[in-house]
Order: sequence, then structure tokens, then C-alpha cells
Amino acid sequence: MKISLALGCALLLGMGVAAQAPAAVNPSLLVPPPVNWLAVTAPRPQQAQKPKKAAGPPGHHVFYVIPAYQVEYLKNVPPLTPHEKLVEMGQDVYDPMGLALAGAEVLVLEHNRSSGWCDYGKGWGGFGKCYGSALLDANLSGALGDWALPVWFHQDPRYFRLGTGSFLSRTAYALSRVFLTRSDRSGGTVFDSSQLLGTVTAGFISNLYYPKVDRGAGLTLSRIEIDLAGTAIFNLEAEFWEDIHSALFH
Repeated sequence: MKISLALGCALLLGMGVAAQAPAAVNPSLLVPPPVNWLAVTAPRPQQAQKPKKAAGPPGHHVFYVIPAYQVEYLKNVPPLTPHEKLVEMGQDVYDPMGLALAGAEVLVLEHNRSSGWCDYGKGWGGFGKCYGSALLDANLSGALGDWALPVWFHQDPRYFRLGTGSFLSRTAYALSRVFLTRSDRSGGTVFDSSQLLGTVTAGFISNLYYPKVDRGAGLTLSRIEIDLAGTAIFNLEAEFWEDIHSALFH
């Protein structure tokens, strides 16, 4: 009985000592795992983000049909390079929707019962000459006023939409942009000599291919006035088209 009790006490004492003793450590666990240095890559430097295009109406057309590649919805954008000015001019002049719209305008507005199409005569021949003269007008005005002269004078041919303010203030701004534009050098507002000189030059060159009855200084000045009025109307359309689009579809 004493032996059994002593044996039991010894076993209990041994178990207590064993519980307090530290467990044996596997030597392999003391060695850190190998590091694959080839798999470790340095963090990539963040690339400069390009300014996002403002979320205006979808596409590059005002009222879905009028080319508006030279309408800018952002304020702080870098000036265009000479190549970018050429590309935007080409997109604006040779836009398929714009070409179709020019043809429709000739069909609706440029026919006279006595003199035919734009005084070029009747029939498809007269229509072709009238349509061709309209395209030549657009090419001359675009090449001079939207590319060559803006490159020469370091001026921006785009219309920068104001987008905020009262209706009257935005209307006044849009109309003023017939005569004012942004400087490529300073970013400030300057007199739009490139656009105006391009319009006047293209108006006088048109005397070389217009019918004789449509030539002369007086008629040329009338065409220049019509061109400037068209620019003013386009600026108003570009300024308020996003508001109209949002009101109709949102």
C-alpha cells in the first residue's frame, strides 16, 4: 500500500516536472526558410496620368450631326502641337457626317429656279460644282484658320466651353470667342488673328472659283460676314449642347 502510494506520488511528481520542462525543439525550425530573391520585385513607379476627357455628350458632334472635334470641355489642357492641329482640322473638315450635312445644305438652300445650283447651272453638273465649292470653302477656311495660321501665330484653334455661369454670361462668352482665343505660349486670352485672317483670306480666294455673278469685293465681304456669323452660331451650339443633351436624356 505504501509502495503503491509512493509510486503514485512519484508518477505525479514526474508528470509535473515533465509539464514544466521545455519541449524539445526541432533544429530545422531554427533555420529560416530560403528567400527567392528573383521573385522579389521593386515597386513600379507611378506613371503620370494623362488628363481625362471630360464627360460631355457622346461622340464628336453637336446635335449628333455637326462636327465638333475642336470643342474642348477641359480647362487646363496643354496646347496642341502643329501635328495635332492638322489632325483635328482634318477630322473636322472630312468628317463623313459633316460631308453629308454639307450636301443636304446645298440641296435645301442653294438652288435657284433661274440660275440653278449656286449660279453654276442646273442639273447634276451644277449641283456637283456647287457642292464642290462648298467643300473647297471648308478646306481653305480650315487649312488657313484652323491649322497654318494658328501654328504661325501660336494660337489655339479650339473652342473652350465655359460650362458654368448664367445663360447671359455663357452666351456673351461664346460670342466673344469669334474674336478671342487662347495663346499657346502664355495660356491667356488673345485676339484671334489666325481665325479672322484665315476667314478673310479664304473669302477672297473663293473669287477664283465662284461664278462671275458671285465675285467682287462686296459679295466677298458678305461671305466673310456669313462665315463669322456661322462661327458664332456654332460656338453657341457647342456651349449649350451638353446642357440640352442632359435635359433631354437624363
